[in-house]
Amino acid sequence: MTDLIQYLFNGLVVGSIFAIAAVGISLLYSVLRLVNFAAGDFLTLGAFITYFFSVTIEINFFLAIIISMGAGMAISWFLELVLWRNLRRNKAGTLALFLVATGVALMLRPIIQYVFGTETRKFNVDILKTYDFLGARIAHTQLMVLIFGSLAIMTIALFMSKARIGKDMRAYANNPSLAAVSGVNVDRVVMATWLISGALGSLAGVFQGLVQGQFNNAMGDTLLLSFFAAVVLGTIGDAYGALAGGILLGLFMELSQLAIFFGGVPSNYKPVVAFATLVLVLLFKPEGLFGYRTRKV
Repeated sequence: MTDLIQYLFNGLVVGSIFAIAAVGISLLYSVLRLVNFAAGDFLTLGAFITYFFSVTIEINFFLAIIISMGAGMAISWFLELVLWRNLRRNKAGTLALFLVATGVALMLRPIIQYVFGTETRKFNVDILKTYDFLGARIAHTQLMVLIFGSLAIMTIALFMSKARIGKDMRAYANNPSLAAVSGVNVDRVVMATWLISGALGSLAGVFQGLVQGQFNNAMGDTLLLSFFAAVVLGTIGDAYGALAGGILLGLFMELSQLAIFFGGVPSNYKPVVAFATLVLVLLFKPEGLFGYRTRKV
């Protein structure tokens, strides 16, 4: 029972990070049909910027997180203005956007390495402090991530369902042409999508750095495929599906270590569990957990 509670809690923590990152990726795809391969680099950048302000400059940790999210938004805004907007106006195809997104990722990685170096960093947060809960040991950093991650997830869900711009984003994602002629400000929707994606990527990076205890410039690269798996699991282009897919994937990965699953899957094989879960789901529901089949005429 203790092991179940421990892995269940760990799964919720990992899943909340996956969900936050996945919804940013999913929003970009649903609105712009763009696969953002730079998402992992925004994750890494968010962690390093927070480290710089909270450890090097020694300002309040939570203020450093807000600055980091602002930096992620600013970079996304800049790239939209100088790059993505021009590509859309020139009617760039899916393959062109794919190649440019890959190029952006390949440019950001050496920049991050040059500015911040390759040394391992860690936040000034006590990673050894733990709490006992029904026999399980809950790390202080995990509890922080779960609480604030849950708040972020609820905020995202409320924003998409209640805010005017959130409704416009959903309308444009469902039918761009109809939304445009119905009075939806397309440029405003696109910019909001980039800003939200940049902020969420930075936030996920901070959370991941907290959970790991330490991080380096390769942190985002190792997690990118798992984020895409969460997006596909929940249904490509569905923000709510991305949230659910991220949480479910985190739970599957951590619970797979229980002894009832062939003696427990070793922790270094958790990414294998993630993709095995994705394959099994897609075999029976190719459109993802929250998608639906289009009827063939």
